[in-house]
Amino acid sequence: MWELLYETFWDRLEHFCYKLCRDEARAEDLTQEVFLRALQNRTLIDAFTERQCKAWLFAAARNLYCDQVRRAAKEEALLTSLLPPDGDDSADETAASALGSVELGTLLDQLSELDRLLFTLRYDEGYTSAELSRLFELPPGTVRRRLSQTRHLLKTNLTED
Repeated sequence: MWELLYETFWDRLEHFCYKLCRDEARAEDLTQEVFLRALQNRTLIDAFTERQCKAWLFAAARNLYCDQVRRAAKEEALLTSLLPPDGDDSADETAASALGSVELGTLLDQLSELDRLLFTLRYDEGYTSAELSRLFELPPGTVRRRLSQTRHLLKTNLTED
């Protein structure tokens, strides 16, 4: 079972993690952590069907990523409170504000975390809106509406010159 689970989901889960964090090393670490958690919950995983395993693995990856983001925000807030304020804009911020073209990755970063996850799971990982509804505990109509709004927003921003 574990070999099949690993062979079936490792690459897809790592790709999903990369879409979340946009860092290859961090995506690999997240994927490893998810499989470690799966091993810790072996009796639960053994009772699942393949679809349930997939849902559990991807939900665990999302939750781990959200935990890391929250932890990083708390650490950043702590560092900011301890360090003196710096009024100068960095060169990167100045250059970024001067750029007129927008890439898809940048657009996805502008979405709320929930919308980015829904969009990524739906169009990169192939989940249906019904599966996303169960995974995120949202009504199916809400999932479809959010996906529609996200597609419209991305289309509008990509077609602007």
